[in-house]
Amino acid sequence: MIPIPEPGQALERLPRIQGTLLAAWRPQGKASQEGDPGTLIALLEKFFAILADLDGRYGRDAPLPDDEATRLGDTGLVSLAELIDTGQQLGVPKAKAELELLAVSVGDWIMRHKGEVRTLEPIVNGLAVMANELHEPADLADLAVFMGRIMESTAREIATDPEPSDARRPWRILQLNRAIVATRSHNTKLMTDVFDDLIQRLPGDAKDFFREGMRQMEVVSYPARVRAVMTHYFQAFAQNTRH
Repeated sequence: MIPIPEPGQALERLPRIQGTLLAAWRPQGKASQEGDPGTLIALLEKFFAILADLDGRYGRDAPLPDDEATRLGDTGLVSLAELIDTGQQLGVPKAKAELELLAVSVGDWIMRHKGEVRTLEPIVNGLAVMANELHEPADLADLAVFMGRIMESTAREIATDPEPSDARRPWRILQLNRAIVATRSHNTKLMTDVFDDLIQRLPGDAKDFFREGMRQMEVVSYPARVRAVMTHYFQAFAQNTRH
């Protein structure tokens, strides 16, 4: 199982994150309340308390009325994104990464309650943090599956990929990272499913991905079955630009 914090666990982590942010913020001589990360932390404490309460009232995996999972979840993700940016500016990467992991928690909550993800970037960054911390193939396979669920729950206006020229867009990064995680899982069936998704959704990037994948096969000691799948896709798509 991949370690996605529940709302109650997120509440327990926020005081420690707040301490780290405030320790970095105060010495910089900011005005009394301007940009105070404590203000956003207080909002997030209320936010995660509401998520935990809704889990208890409606059930952990039940739909919520009036599209509340989408609206409430997006409110929290926007606040998290702002606080993550503060952590970046203050130069506290550990606190920033912890906040990004909490964004994954919110994405999971939205999906559990049948909502739609409208603020994708903090979730994608949190998933990247998780991918860097996981090493067991089974855990990486679970993460790749979770990333696929996030893709399916992403709002249509994002999933239609309206700005394909922006290489930094979270929709693109999510899919490329998912393909990397699937490769690291050594699960060839999962690799095939994810690679097929990549070709369908990001054909312009898939070619370069398989080319780089073949280079990585030479650098990392992947099992023969993993190398065979990557070689197949490279030969069928990257070399011939078709699959």
